[in-house]
Amino acid sequence: MKNIQQFTLILMVGVLLSNCNDKIDYNNHYEAIPKTPVGTKLVENTDLIAAIHSDSTYKVTEGVQATEIAYTSMKGSAMKIFIFEVDLNKASVDMKVSMPNGANTYGMQPMTEQAVYMDSEDHMVWAGFNADFYNMSTGIPRGPVHRNGLVVKANFDSGDRGIFALTNKKKALVATRNEYPEIAKKLKLQEVVGGGPSLLSEGNVLVQTDQTVEPRTCVGISADSTQVYVLAVDGRNFSYSTGMQLEELATVLKALGATTGINLDGGGSTTFFVRNTPHFSDNRFTVRNWPTDNGGKERAVANGVVIISKN
Repeated sequence: MKNIQQFTLILMVGVLLSNCNDKIDYNNHYEAIPKTPVGTKLVENTDLIAAIHSDSTYKVTEGVQATEIAYTSMKGSAMKIFIFEVDLNKASVDMKVSMPNGANTYGMQPMTEQAVYMDSEDHMVWAGFNADFYNMSTGIPRGPVHRNGLVVKANFDSGDRGIFALTNKKKALVATRNEYPEIAKKLKLQEVVGGGPSLLSEGNVLVQTDQTVEPRTCVGISADSTQVYVLAVDGRNFSYSTGMQLEELATVLKALGATTGINLDGGGSTTFFVRNTPHFSDNRFTVRNWPTDNGGKERAVANGVVIISKN
């Protein structure tokens, strides 16, 4: 019996020593394997993505592609982003500013409802996104608004602000509040919405004082002013998507091909929607992202931009 006990003790010690000598790998083995051209650009040109969980692209209409990517960031955060690529070289494609009820008056209305008032056989709305920050009591936007060449509002309130605009020659641009008056004199600005701080200038990511992580909407533009990149980032939900800092937005826009960019309203206002049918049926617009208000309910906003096809 004594020999058996000694043997058992020796065996247990051996097992314990063996386990102590085993090397335990505490590193998570993530792989960022993109499936789309957009996903490839982000993996190759940024250091934001640790692992991609889903990556899909679909055609919205001629000249407009949408990409949706779910990933784990290098910070270990869950992320979900949505991207429109709009080719303004396509004759049929255009972008228009929307306001509540299709009128040039201030108010607040969900983007999919604003889209209904902009939608027609001749100007079919295929997609859209929210735009300027605004007074949440009155619906007055914080920056300028031009619609179809008409100046609805030409001033800014306080803060680091700018514009996203299209000229009458269908060239896109972004500008700071200081640049806006001179640009408005020189160019025929057809569509204008206000925004927040500039994100990119001449291809350079701009340093930001705001380092908060939030749901975001932003726009980037190519050097030749013909390609528009719209980025919507969901946030405030740690298990689904955390959100981005402003400089991270700029990094994504630059990777996509933008040289200039501007931040738009975010938080619960962030809205990314597409048309789900060519027919003019009720509920023909679907919000693809997850607005943070009321568990995904679309927020009423002051204005936005819709992407249309012209017959």
